[in-house]
Amino acid sequence: MEERVTEKPELLFAELVPGRKFREFYFPVSDDLVQHYMNVVGDRHPLYWDATAFRAQGFTKPLAPPGLAAIYPRASYLQDHSMPSGGILVKQEFKFLSPAFVGDTLSVRATVASAEIDDKERKRVHFFIEAKNGDGEKISEVNIHAIWPK
Repeated sequence: MEERVTEKPELLFAELVPGRKFREFYFPVSDDLVQHYMNVVGDRHPLYWDATAFRAQGFTKPLAPPGLAAIYPRASYLQDHSMPSGGILVKQEFKFLSPAFVGDTLSVRATVASAEIDDKERKRVHFFIEAKNGDGEKISEVNIHAIWPK
């Protein structure tokens, strides 16, 4: 049986109305994901994998690298859409509130904080994204500022 791949529609600027909340996105922090991240980025901090190291800090399981916050915020507003080509990431701001752990599934919610056309006719968008662990505790807040494609 042939697997059917459905293309996601592009997320258009007209759909980015301030206050729009995207549906909740669930991001599993698996051991495989953390290992892959460490291999790609070269971050081998022992708190991500060494039981002696994370237990010495009072944790019962390995921490997830905070850098994963570069992945799940964008995925939260693109889970049902594709990104049109030609956009520019202007700025990302991360606020880490509590650690995420290997084995957690983060609940991530993106909101359009603002969307406007500037004086140079550029379409500027600001997303605010919150991630929480399974207990509802905030893990991170991320602000993404972008110039949306024409």
